[in-house]
This record gives sequence, C-alpha cells and structure tokens, in this order.
Amino acid sequence: MSTKGETSTGTGASRATQPLKLSQLQNFCKRDPDGYKEDYEAQSRRLVSLVGILLLSPNADPSPSLVELIQFIAAVSSSSYKGEESDKVAALLMDLLVGSSSNGAGADTQMTSTADGVALLQNTLPLAALQLHRDIRKACVSALILMRNKGVVRPLRLLQLFFQLMAVVPDKNLRESLYHHIVNDIRNINKNGKRNEKLNRTIQSFFHRIVIASAAEAVGGGEDSPADYAAKRAVQMTCDLYRRNVWNDERSVHILASAAGSPNSAVTARALRFFLNIEEVMAVDKKRNDAIQWHGSEEVDLHLHSRKTKARKRIVVKQVRNREKKQHEREGLIEAKTVDKGVEASRKLFPAIELLHDPQGLCETILKRIKNSGSNTYKFEVKMLMLNFVTRVVGNHELTLLPLYTLLQRYMGGHQRDVSAILAYGVQSCHGYVPPEEVYGILKTIAHNFITERCSGEQMAVGINAVRAICARVPSVLSGEEDGDEGDVREKSTAWDVEAFVKDMAGYARHKDRSVSIAGRGWVNFIREVYPSLLQGKDRGLVGAGLHRHGEKPLRYGEVRAASGVAGADLLAAYEAHKKAAKDKKEDGESGSDSDGEDDGDWVDVDSGEEDIEVDSGEEEEEEIAMNDDGEAPDLMLLEDGDTKPKGDDEAKEEQQLDLSKMSTKDRAKLKQEVSSTRIFTSAEFAKMQKLVERQQRAKRDPRLAARLKRAKAKGEEFADMSDSDDSDMDDDEEIHVKGAVNAADIMADSKRKRMSKAEKLEKIIEGREKWESKQRPGGSTNTEKNRKKSFSMTKFSFSTRSKIGEKNTAKQGRKNDNRVKDGRAAKKRRRKF
Repeated sequence: MSTKGETSTGTGASRATQPLKLSQLQNFCKRDPDGYKEDYEAQSRRLVSLVGILLLSPNADPSPSLVELIQFIAAVSSSSYKGEESDKVAALLMDLLVGSSSNGAGADTQMTSTADGVALLQNTLPLAALQLHRDIRKACVSALILMRNKGVVRPLRLLQLFFQLMAVVPDKNLRESLYHHIVNDIRNINKNGKRNEKLNRTIQSFFHRIVIASAAEAVGGGEDSPADYAAKRAVQMTCDLYRRNVWNDERSVHILASAAGSPNSAVTARALRFFLNIEEVMAVDKKRNDAIQWHGSEEVDLHLHSRKTKARKRIVVKQVRNREKKQHEREGLIEAKTVDKGVEASRKLFPAIELLHDPQGLCETILKRIKNSGSNTYKFEVKMLMLNFVTRVVGNHELTLLPLYTLLQRYMGGHQRDVSAILAYGVQSCHGYVPPEEVYGILKTIAHNFITERCSGEQMAVGINAVRAICARVPSVLSGEEDGDEGDVREKSTAWDVEAFVKDMAGYARHKDRSVSIAGRGWVNFIREVYPSLLQGKDRGLVGAGLHRHGEKPLRYGEVRAASGVAGADLLAAYEAHKKAAKDKKEDGESGSDSDGEDDGDWVDVDSGEEDIEVDSGEEEEEEIAMNDDGEAPDLMLLEDGDTKPKGDDEAKEEQQLDLSKMSTKDRAKLKQEVSSTRIFTSAEFAKMQKLVERQQRAKRDPRLAARLKRAKAKGEEFADMSDSDDSDMDDDEEIHVKGAVNAADIMADSKRKRMSKAEKLEKIIEGREKWESKQRPGGSTNTEKNRKKSFSMTKFSFSTRSKIGEKNTAKQGRKNDNRVKDGRAAKKRRRKF
C-alpha cells in the first residue's frame, strides 16, 4: 500500500493495523480515489454478499450495518467512481428492489426497453420484493435518489421502477417520497428555461400509456388495482406539473382528457376537477407568490449589523431599493418593459378546456357513460362533476350535443339534490348554436317546476334567474318568425307563445316576496335591453322605449349579421377628422392673431373702427371677383390672396369633417370597410374604437344622452368628452374569469333581509352587546356617557330634569330667556333701520 494512503493515530498505529469507519473511508475516498479504491472494492464485495444472503430470506431481520453500507456505496460510487462502478451499484439496488438475482443484467435490459418507450408498467413483483424489509427498501430508494441527483443515473431508468413500486408496494411513506422525487426531478429538468422536450415527450408518453392501460383494465365501480393506482398518480403528477407551469401544453391536456374518459371513478374525478378548477387554483397561487415576494421585500432591517461596514451598507441600500421597486410595481407607478399594453393585457391564463383535441368525442363518451350507468356505478358527486364538465365543454366549444338537454330535464326537479348547481349546468350548456326547440323544453321544465305559486319564494327567484340567464345565452328563443310562412307561425305559436311567456314573467316584478320581485325586475331589465317590443309600454322604461324606437330585437336562429369591417372604424375616422379640424383651427387662430398684431403695427394711424375695415374687405372681394372674371391680375394680388385663404381653408375643413348622421347605412358600411382595409390599428386605437362604440350604444339606450350628444354636435363639441389618455382603457381586473363558467351563486335568490333562525338572532344579539360594551375610543368615557350612567337621585334637581317636568321657577326662567332673545333681535332690527 502506498504511503499516500496511510494515516496515523495518536498511538502511532497505521491504517493497515487499525480499521476505519465508513464515514472516514468515504472522506478518504473523496480526497484520494485511487489510493483507497481497494478499500472501496472490499466494501462493495461485502455489500454483494449481504444482498445475496438477504434475497435468500427477505422476511428476516436485516443486518444493522447493511443500511449504512448501502448509503456509503451509493455516495462514494456517485462522486468518486462514476461510470461502470456507479452503473453496477445502481443495477444491484434495482435488482434488490424488484427481487431478482440477475446481478444487474435484467434491470439493465428492463430499463433500456423503458428508455426506448416500448416497455409497459409491470403490475406485479416477486414475493421476495414484497417481503423485503421496509428499512432496506427505504435505504435503496434513498440511495437511488442520491445517485440520480448527482447525475449518475438517467431519469428514465428510475421512472418505471418507482412507478412499479408505487403501484405494488403498500407503503404510504415510500409512495409519498417517490411521488415528490418524480415531480421535483421533472421540475429540475425544465428549470430556468432549459427544457428537454425529447425527455418530456418520452415521460408524457409513459404517463399516457399508464392511463390508457388502466382504462382498458378498469371496471366501473370495482376495486382499485395497481394499474389504477399508477394511473391516479400519473394524473396527479400531470396536474401538479401543469399547475407549476412546467407541462402546460397540449400533450398534458391530452393525458388528462384520456383520464377523464376512464371507467375508474377516482381517475375520472381527478381529471375533471383539474379541468374545472385549474384556472382559479393557479390564480390563487400567483397571488400568494406575489404577496410573499412583497412581504419579503417589505421587511428591511436597518439595524441588522451592529458594526457598519461598506459591504453591509450596500446590502441594506440594495434591500431598500428593492423594496421601493416592489412598491412602485405594486402601486402601478411603473409600467411593463413592452410598450404595447395590448400584449400585456392578453397574457391571461388560457383555460385548459380550450386545448382539448377532440371535445365532441370526449363529451359524447362521458354523456353515454352517465346515461348507461346505474345508481351504484358512480357516486352522485362524480355524476355532478361529469355533468359540470360536459356542459362547460359544450358551452366553451359551442358543440351540438342534443341528448344533453333531455338528460338535464330529468334532474330539474323541485326536490332534486343540488338543483341550483344543475340549473347552473343547464345555463352553461346553452350557446347561440343550440336550436331553440331544445331550449324550449328546458324553459318549460323550469317554469313548471319552479315558477309557480305552489313553490317557495326562493325557488321562484332561482327559476326566474335561470330562465333569464338561458335567454341571455340563446336570444333566438325570444325572436319570432315574422318573415316565415303563415303555417310556420301558427305551428310555432301553438308550441311556444313567447310574448305571453315574457309578459307572465314580467308580472313577477310586482310580487309580494322581495327575492321574487328582485328576480322579476332583473327579467324586465333584460327584456328591455334585448327585445323591448315584447313588453307592455308601461314596462319598457326609458331605455326600453329608446331601443324600441330603434327596432332592437335579437337575431333569429341561424341568422348572422355579417361585419363589413372593424366595429367602430367609421366612428374612429370621424373622431380623427374632428380632432384634426380642431387642431388646424387652433393653429389658424394663433397665426391670425400674429398677423393681426403685425397689421396693427403697420396701421397705427387708423382708428375709424371695424365697420370701415369690413366694408373695405367686401369691396376688395368684389374687385377681386371682377378682375378674375376679366382675366386680369389685380394690383394687390398677394394681399388679397392672403385675405381669402382662411376662408378656403375653413371650407376645406368643413368638407374634411365627417357627419355620420347624414350618411346612409350603406355609405357608413362602405366607409367602415375602407378604413378597416387601409389601416393597421394599434391597441390604443382599438381601445378608442371600443369606447366610441360603447358611447353610441349608450346613446341608443338613453334618449337623454342622445339629445345631449345632438346639442353638442350642433355646437361642434361632439367628441369633447373623449380624451386621448388610455389610462382608463386598460382592464385592471386581475381576477380570472373562466370562459363559460357559471356559478350556482349567480342564479340564487337575492334578498337583502331574510328571516333568521333563533340561533342566528341570539348570535347577533351577543355580537351587538360586545360591540357596544367595547370602548370605541381611548381616554375613558365621555360626559354624555357619565350623565347617562349617573343615578336619578343625583340628577332629579338638575335644570334639564326640571325643564322636562315643567317646574314653576324653571318655566319662568325659560320665559325670561326667551324674552331676552326676542328683545335682542328687536334691538338689532332697530339698529339696522337707523
């Protein structure tokens, strides 16, 4: 042995004569790998022999030094002897976990096939692996995780092994550690923008095969098998990685879509909850992270160090600057780096439902499973999740799934469990491409089961709100077939009398129950906006009357109003023309004032007045016209040309200003199409067009606003209320509004005061006592409180008490005071007269 590897102790003994501990040997191997390689190989042969003994009787108690030896071999091989030695150790530990004695050959073959993407998950393990002691299994897993973190073992070699252990071995702590390692390993692979797309695709393909295999083997309502547990873990991992913005792509959504169609209720429920709640969860996570960053930058300890140095001062100054920057960002005083606010505003979370590859087929599969399932196949909560998902997808993608509406009618009963949620699902499933005949059935069912006098006020309010929400999503149910044949009109009137239904619903605005009257007024306001002709004249109101004069009505089913250009392009052209004309007028006014000043300097001796000047200008104009008719140039051509130039400019400006009220509908459409096709609009111009269109719509609804705009237009101030600043144009609402989502609370009964129970009344009384008993201000009680708490024997002879009782002397004193006041007023009046 070389002297380099020798070490001495206090007694002079050498390394060969005194054995070393494994921790010391690990340190020496790290410092001198070549010198201590023989010692490492000896420990490695010892590990192989102990593993062979353990495989003969796996259920026996393991050797106490085996766990420490496994950790030592894994740490040293992954740091000092990378390559062949580390591969042998990894294969040995994998063989020990799966219960094989092939000395690594089987494990290598199995892991190679997994890396190629061919092998599937094995649902069973040998008896030796199942009977392995949990401490040994935990030590092997920890050693493999250590080797993977040091980059010795490839991730795909461990992926199938860990999934197999999670699925087969019933050890809760081991499953949690394996789950967290896989998630963190995938996060580290895609950390700091360094994404390995090839590896991500391979792992996602492996997860997808697990989910498909579970769906092929599972039976609805049966017990969970190892494949089902592996599928649940794969789905949960995909959800977590999507939530952490690691796998937020179409492949992850495809894995979860396959899980949503699985017969296993647990796998299906996890996938459906992801699609329904992922946007809200990610929004909450973002807010929490922002709050943590803000609180972290807000806390600055200026007295952290007792002794001040330049480096410490720089640290404190940097923390203070960081706090100021975060504060400015929080208050919105600084903007993003990009100039275009439209790009920043569009960076909202994209719903996962929008990334589905085949939403129609998925909805048909789940709907068929709901209809064919018995009462014991799925729990009621799982069925509600399925209905929520199907209706959300149908509403978002505007699918045509006609059997869905007949299924929903079966659950719309007055005594149905969670009927408010079912009504919300019915609202979610409606969109503009649903035939009105399918919606009529839902409206009739709601009207018969909820909007009747035999129902309670809350039920009636929920029914009215649900009908209003459905009609808002499908306005074609309110439109009549005026242009159709007479037979079609008669057939439609016998099936559904829209006008009678609308008037009947409007009558609930005067119901005695407050929640019903609130819902009825909401219905009346909705009809005023959409189709005011269906209401009586007294119910139309100011807005409805204005829209009725403009002939407002919804489009019929299948009718499309084709756009001839960008909405508001003609208004934007008129606004810019008016703005340019005002600017030119202002510049001409300034130049005119300058020229007047110069003229005043030249004509100081003229003080005859403005009338002579006007007459002279008129004569000069007549002379100019006469000279032009004769074809001769006048003597003062330059002067008269300057005098007549402003008039020509004003006429040109008047021609440049666009008067949209004098243009026909065809001309406005032509102008809109011309402006839209010849310009590239910026985000600020789109925001301006949106404001102009909104103002035009408000004027259409409000006749008073239309009259004000007409008067302003006559004065030339049509766009005076429009500003060029786009601060208010941007939407500062950071809440996540998921497209198509309808909450059950949106259609619940709305009433300010409801009858409280006895417990609620008692709670309110106690809360009120605590409020009044607690001191609302520092400094003790006030004089009013002291007088209120004072005993009556001390206050019965006071002036206020005697004045209340009406004592004789007190009354006389009061009359004297009144006379003094009157005399004083009379004296003041006399003094004023003099």
